[in-house]
Amino acid sequence: MRWLLALLLCGCPQGGGVDDDDSAAGAGDDDDSESALCDSPGTSDEVPWSPACRVAFQLPEEPVLEQVWQLSSFSPEPGHDQVMMTPLVVPLTDDDGDGAPGPGDWSAVVFVTFAGLDFNGDGILRAARGDGLGLLWSNDDRDWRLQPDAGIAAGDIDGDGWPEIVAVSEDQRLLAFEHDGSGKWRSAAPLVADRGAPALADLNGDGQVEIVYGNQIFDGGGILRAQGQHGTGANPSRPEFPLPVVVDLDGNGVQEVIVGNAIYDAAGGALWFNGGQDGFVGVGDFDGDAGGEIVVVSEDTLRILDTNGLVVRGPVSLIADGSGGPPTVADFDGDGEPEIGVANRAFYAVYDTDLSVLWSRETRDYSSSITGSSAFDFDGDGASEVVYADERDVWVWDGRTGDVVHQGSGHASGTQVEYPVVARLAPNGPPAIVVGSNTLITAGWNGITVLADAGRSWAPTRGVWTQHAFLPTHIDDDGGIPAFPDQPWAVGQGLRQNRVVTAPGVPTPDLAVEPHAVCLDACPEFVRVRLRAVNTGHGAGPFALAITGPEHPDAVATAQLPQGLSAGGRSAPQDLLVPAGVAALGMTAWADLGDQILECDEGNNSITIAPAVCPE
Repeated sequence: MRWLLALLLCGCPQGGGVDDDDSAAGAGDDDDSESALCDSPGTSDEVPWSPACRVAFQLPEEPVLEQVWQLSSFSPEPGHDQVMMTPLVVPLTDDDGDGAPGPGDWSAVVFVTFAGLDFNGDGILRAARGDGLGLLWSNDDRDWRLQPDAGIAAGDIDGDGWPEIVAVSEDQRLLAFEHDGSGKWRSAAPLVADRGAPALADLNGDGQVEIVYGNQIFDGGGILRAQGQHGTGANPSRPEFPLPVVVDLDGNGVQEVIVGNAIYDAAGGALWFNGGQDGFVGVGDFDGDAGGEIVVVSEDTLRILDTNGLVVRGPVSLIADGSGGPPTVADFDGDGEPEIGVANRAFYAVYDTDLSVLWSRETRDYSSSITGSSAFDFDGDGASEVVYADERDVWVWDGRTGDVVHQGSGHASGTQVEYPVVARLAPNGPPAIVVGSNTLITAGWNGITVLADAGRSWAPTRGVWTQHAFLPTHIDDDGGIPAFPDQPWAVGQGLRQNRVVTAPGVPTPDLAVEPHAVCLDACPEFVRVRLRAVNTGHGAGPFALAITGPEHPDAVATAQLPQGLSAGGRSAPQDLLVPAGVAALGMTAWADLGDQILECDEGNNSITIAPAVCPE
């Protein structure tokens, strides 16, 4: 909006005044007299603003994956500095003072470390501050040591309003830890395997959380309540890594435990067993019937089972050789249907709904060939990107094409089933990629590294990633476990995928400039023009007000606002001394001349000011 400001200038030394009560951006001034307009320092105030002020996401053509922070040395037990598991992100502190964890608090990064080359035991559970400024806690008690390459899960398992952490002990038991890292309980029953990952769910919908590990079902206190008799959700090539998924596959309102060749109810009974091989599993609606189907990765093959266990697609061989890792399910190409991402020894591939290969990219995972991956729609365009870490690099690939969106070199890992996760760490902060690293087979990072787009332009997401078989619908922002969660495919979500949480687009400011006064007290050399900046969009960083003239396209006077302007903010009057010769020809006042700040409306940043002539 360009305004023509007709100024009525008086001949007094104070100059003319302009009352901006009637400006389009809002009102609130009481400095109506000419003298007050030119002499009063004025105050800032507020105007209405629109949360809908956004622009479409655009990932940069040559993006930079920036290291936000890294923790590679720890205390106590500084020798335990290697990580070879999927880190979790969960709020463990009450930073906003409301008495409970939630989206207004920082999220912590929870992980297990081991020492040297020994990933077969003696793991230490640690939690790092979300700002990277050190650890919240470590449990180095010798009686609470963990299996370092097993997964962990976080959630409120006892109803106290705080998330607990469930992990696998080095002697093949379940261990539970309080949110402060103190030990809570140890299961008496041994686990079916030593390197899988627990999954938390309310199987009966009764408000009581169960812990599923393979084909075993424990209550929230660590008591084994049931055990199935068939698969555990592990690839037969690597049976030590059971990774079941818990969903309501058939839509009957009751969740089931999904493994590669069976489905178990809450009592451990098999709803069906198809006699096939077990495998790493995923879930999604692959036939458009509103129910879920099962993806199975088993000994270098991929297949899809119907709700009743019948094979409806495949098996097909995975790209290259190896075993095949746990699948990630998401809409990678934006067609409204799920695709499947699977890592193998030397390639990562995305398979379309019909199991044809959408694309594949060369990787290096000779150490295990069973790594996992995650998904996130970084640019909010409806097509998720793939996030993956092999032995040497962290990759973000375009879901449609497989083109490299980001690459972060420096990572190292002797891999198992771990993968990087995507979540926000700061309250209302941007998303980050959190990855664990170790120098087991090659030099590089160790510990925990947090990466983000250097421009912080990624779509906003939640501050939770709470288990290996992560379903965004199955965890609340405070770590609570919903009794009747939406199934991910019913709301456009997948498995091992975090979701975009706000309206599409990047929240941006909308800057404008308002007239306040034109004052002649600096004549005959200058005319003092008083302007106010207005922001009717989201908060803005530092910018400047400027004045140009018809013969002076560059700024002849500027006023810096180093603190920026909050959402719905109007600045105090800013004084700009304009050469009298320029002012006599007419002026244009600007907010953010040169468009240094991205805005939802770049066309309303200027107003036209009538000529101001110094008296003779």
